[in-house]
Amino acid sequence: MSKISFHVELDNRVKKDGTQNIQLRITQARKMYRVSIGHSIEKRHWNEEKKEVRKTHPQHLLINAATKAKILEVEKTYLKSQVGGKKVSASTLKKQLKKEIIGDSFLEYAKLRSNKIDNPSTKRTAIAIINKLEVFLKGNDLLFEEITYDWIKEYERYLKSLGNAVNTIHNNLKILKATYNDAIKSEVYEPEKLSPWSKHSAKKSKTIRTRLTLNQIHQLEKLDLQEGTNKDHARNFFLFSFFMQGMRVTDVLQLCWSNIVNGRLEYTASKTQKSRSKKMSTQALAIVEKYRKPFLSNSEYIFPFLKKYQQKKLDKDVWRKKIEAATSVINNELKEIAPLINAAKLTTHTARHSFAEYARIKTGGNVTVISAALDHSSISITQTYFNEGTQSENDDLVDNLFG
Repeated sequence: MSKISFHVELDNRVKKDGTQNIQLRITQARKMYRVSIGHSIEKRHWNEEKKEVRKTHPQHLLINAATKAKILEVEKTYLKSQVGGKKVSASTLKKQLKKEIIGDSFLEYAKLRSNKIDNPSTKRTAIAIINKLEVFLKGNDLLFEEITYDWIKEYERYLKSLGNAVNTIHNNLKILKATYNDAIKSEVYEPEKLSPWSKHSAKKSKTIRTRLTLNQIHQLEKLDLQEGTNKDHARNFFLFSFFMQGMRVTDVLQLCWSNIVNGRLEYTASKTQKSRSKKMSTQALAIVEKYRKPFLSNSEYIFPFLKKYQQKKLDKDVWRKKIEAATSVINNELKEIAPLINAAKLTTHTARHSFAEYARIKTGGNVTVISAALDHSSISITQTYFNEGTQSENDDLVDNLFG
């Protein structure tokens, strides 16, 4: 890797207030990177020969000290990498000055990246995976260049020793790989060799999805549950999600009466932030009618699980916890309902899988249409919802082929 040089200079561009930024120029192989020191002055206060602020500026001591500190900071990182035999690029040094990463630390970058994730569920998962990595590291840092094929295999063995399932290990390594690749794309890290992840392939087992048959859906509809209880509300909630094309629990919880427009649901999907307009089935309309009362406000929630709260009055983390608490209440009730319809498992997510399977059968396997209904970002995600074929379908195939 080419040698890196550092120089302080005054930005040629003049700001509206007549000042110009003091910046550090980092040069490598004739390619220059510039980053502001964080101070700006009028050109008359700049000593071009000495590359420092003149005494004519009232804060010359402070600004010159800050400038020298920045230079020492980046030179220290560079020299440390040279002594240790670990190369560092000019672009990486620039990122460090911007406080986007600390040195060549994969661990620090992973923490920063996970904290920037907007989706609460995805964020929690990423943070948990990084926390698990920290336990493995026993208080040590992990640099990008320390991630080799052998290191990946070692960490994979560690995860197995914890008793993690095959898919859990796959997801842990998938997040670490995505973080590594994101650092390269963002020019935070510049590998000298082929990525160690390109040689590695984590095993993944096919997940058997829990879903209800149409007969079980009908059984659920007919269950004699006390009206107005949480169990009754949970049953209605599940059925509504199923009849509204496997609508996500977060979206159903936040539905207000204003979202119903001329027999359609008009809303913004919480996970994708995309506007959605879905025709309400006869069954879905019948369910919401159970909750319609005189003098309802358009801003009131249709289902009662969040009726005590207003999203606009709570910050993101508090609101997320309210959503999680409500989901837990529903799932606890569904768990008790499950044996009443001979279901092995029953959760809010079962409604999505049940709809997907029913739609697959009715549409002849039109994955594109089903994927759109489920708000999936790709068809490959939708395909994971399906088994290769149910036992009854296989039996029918044998009968059709061989009588």
